[in-house]
Amino acid sequence: MARLIIVLKPRGPAAGHELIPKLMPALRRLNPEFDHQGPSHLSAVMRVPPQGMVVQLFADVQPQADGPELDVVLMSSETMIKGAPQTLQAFTELISLLPEHAGDLELIFRSDRDGPVPRQGSRPLATQS
Repeated sequence: MARLIIVLKPRGPAAGHELIPKLMPALRRLNPEFDHQGPSHLSAVMRVPPQGMVVQLFADVQPQADGPELDVVLMSSETMIKGAPQTLQAFTELISLLPEHAGDLELIFRSDRDGPVPRQGSRPLATQS
C-alpha cells in the first residue's frame, strides 16, 4: 500500500481551523470527491489518469508547540516496491500546486524526499527511587 505524506505550516500566525481552507484552492485543482470536510479534518478521493487509480487523501490539523500544522496523506493500493507511480504522480501534482494555490502554507516535510515522519524526541521514563 502506498502512503505519502506532506506537512504544511502556515507562513504566519494562523489558527488551526484556518489551515484546511488555505489548502482548498490547491485541492480543487485536482478534482477530488470530498467525503468529509470539517475545521480540522478533510477526506477525499481522487482518480488518477489514465487508469483512474483511486487515491485517498486525508488532511488533519495537528497542534504543535510552535503553532498548528497540516498533515496531508495520500494513500492507494499501489505497492511501494514498484514506486507507486500513480500515487506519486498525484502527490507531486499536489505539491506543484501549493505555491500558486496555497501560498500561505509552507511545505516543511515530504515523505518521498525526507523519509519517515519525524517523531518528537524520545523521553526517558521517570526512574523510581
